[in-house]
Amino acid sequence: MPLQDRPEQFLSLLRSESASGYVSGQALAKKAAISRSAVWKQITRLRRYGYTIESLHGAGYRLTGETDSPVPWELEKALGTSFVGSKIVYREALDSTQNLAMSIAGKPDSHGTVVIAEQQKSGRGRIKRKWLSPKGGIWLSVVLHPSIPPARITLLPFVAALAVCEAIRESTKLDARLKWPNDVMVSGKKVAGILLDISAEAEQVNYAVIGIGLNANVDSSAIVSRLENDKITSVKDELEHETSRLVLTRLLLQKLEQYYLKLERDGAPGILQKWKQRSDMLGRKVSVTQGDRTIHGIAADLNDDGSLLIKAEDKEITITSGDIHVRY
Repeated sequence: MPLQDRPEQFLSLLRSESASGYVSGQALAKKAAISRSAVWKQITRLRRYGYTIESLHGAGYRLTGETDSPVPWELEKALGTSFVGSKIVYREALDSTQNLAMSIAGKPDSHGTVVIAEQQKSGRGRIKRKWLSPKGGIWLSVVLHPSIPPARITLLPFVAALAVCEAIRESTKLDARLKWPNDVMVSGKKVAGILLDISAEAEQVNYAVIGIGLNANVDSSAIVSRLENDKITSVKDELEHETSRLVLTRLLLQKLEQYYLKLERDGAPGILQKWKQRSDMLGRKVSVTQGDRTIHGIAADLNDDGSLLIKAEDKEITITSGDIHVRY
């Protein structure tokens, strides 16, 4: 593959050549065996990826700051996973990471493939809702070929939500919590959501694609959905400063693999127990809307398949889907 198609190779060259000072565009062009105009294109591209590159007339260029964007070559340095992120597809803009991941998922070698976009034009959430995905967030999808029974596939969103929750807690110290069925909350406001698409038959799951939208370094005012009543927040708003999306994405993918393997190895109990520990809703009054029907009661527990047990007056009701509102 030509160097101009491999920004990490040009980055490595720039990093080494400018370690002791500025390096001229001519020297970079000669070393990389590309034209001066190609050097400028590479510099411009790396700046878009978040690297800080100073330029000085008559002296050249110098790399002065690393990126916090989850670009593949930086993620791969310290990812340390066995299969999640074995292949990373990265785009500056995409209609939907979920759509691209779904088109890849049928390939036999796609297990663990991660699709990441800096910005989504047509991101989607549950029930075909629009998910606003401006620059600064973490928008990704992970392809899995699960070796778990189809009955356990409903637990994959719990695995993903736990991964996001733990990554936020570890990297930022924010008190991230979980809301059924697939939301991650901070201070009672939604900071991330999970989407699951599957291809399954009666006896086996062909593939599953987990979509994750995490409001990292974006302003809440830019992501408030017109289609949901949830209160929205971002990691940046809660911290009152930006966080490293590179670190957060790396931790998220590591935790996702960790909890996925736990589900494969130990089944549902361990995942559900950990989810309950991080829940911000169990024991609280809730209302669940299912079309024209609204159920009021106490969120009492999770069943083995991840469905929600509601205590309503003198009876218990099992909920498998719906919009849930918690009275904080």
